[in-house]
Amino acid sequence: MFRIVSPQHRHDFAGQLRDMHEMRYRIVVEDWGWDIPGIEPGYDKDQFDARETVYVLVLSEEGDVVASARLNPTTRPHMMSELFADYCDLQPFPVGADVWECSRFVIDTDRAADRLCAFRLRCHLGIGITSWCLDQEVRRLSWLTHQTFYNYISGLFRTEPLGLPKRQGENWAWIAAVSDIDLAALDEQIERLRGAPDIVAALTAGRAPGGKGQAA
Repeated sequence: MFRIVSPQHRHDFAGQLRDMHEMRYRIVVEDWGWDIPGIEPGYDKDQFDARETVYVLVLSEEGDVVASARLNPTTRPHMMSELFADYCDLQPFPVGADVWECSRFVIDTDRAADRLCAFRLRCHLGIGITSWCLDQEVRRLSWLTHQTFYNYISGLFRTEPLGLPKRQGENWAWIAAVSDIDLAALDEQIERLRGAPDIVAALTAGRAPGGKGQAA
């Protein structure tokens, strides 16, 4: 299940948000090796965890945070405007009341029993993000993501790059992108969640699953 944590309800989720920041540190710093200036050890919280930020949390049956994403309005300073504008060399990054930025899309795969469970966590997180956007009339999401995840996003949303891939190190090629958010994207994600066992089985066997949205 997912939970939307808006600014006015943040105090109701103080414990879960603390767990989220700790989970993010374990994954993005300890596992992925990111160097994030200014954060405290064990706790990933930076200047883009702001007063206006909306969080999407996926909780386990026990109530633990196992996946999360961060949403910020583009009408205020955000990662694309402050840090990654030079990644947008094909077109300017979009700004507007109906455009938000998604960052820190993180899944704690160590808490997933198997690949199927991890796939379902990703589906729940995507459904939570899309549902909130539709409810708030957010029509587009901007992202900075690595190339593998760009392929996944493109299987769910109408997505276009804002710039050419920029390689950092041996394993990461980053792409700035923007995706259209609509009801069809939500329906596709719900169908993927329903068909998760067959999709994961096909991927595990090295086959592309049938139908739309083949990236996992």
